[in-house]
Amino acid sequence: MGISSQGQQAIVSKKSGSLSVVFFMAVDCPITQKYMNTIREILDRYGEKVQFVGYFPAGLSKNDASTFREEYKIPENLKLLGDANHALTNKLNAKVTPEVFVLEGDAIVYHGAVDNWFYKLGRNRRAVTEHYLINAIDNSLAGTKTKLSKTEAIGCFIQRTEVKEHQHHQ
Repeated sequence: MGISSQGQQAIVSKKSGSLSVVFFMAVDCPITQKYMNTIREILDRYGEKVQFVGYFPAGLSKNDASTFREEYKIPENLKLLGDANHALTNKLNAKVTPEVFVLEGDAIVYHGAVDNWFYKLGRNRRAVTEHYLINAIDNSLAGTKTKLSKTEAIGCFIQRTEVKEHQHHQ
């Protein structure tokens, strides 16, 4: 059972032991925007060893994706996919953007915040002292268990809306 969204590319390889990182993001979330430098550094550092995907629970048009990629100089090794039907958002139970999940095959080995930069909505430290995502990736690549498997992500709340069957979008 691979984790994927309906009608879209599978986000993780079916190979057991393959390492994937899923970022839940929002184009208009200031905290997502503030994390883009950190995310870009992580992509540069692990790009050859890890599969990275950015999921947008509010959906993502091709135009928004290319504008976002260009504005934040996002490398091609981060796939950007919309999740407007919330298939993956619900499956992983993502609550905010940005929120990150580290997957070994289908197993979630870490989920939560990228690091401890933000400790409350609108409040951040001057310097990061805990690198949760980097630690989880390093541990997974080394074949060791991540000591901290879950943290609380601070960010923009993901709005889940009911889609009515009668609505047709032109």
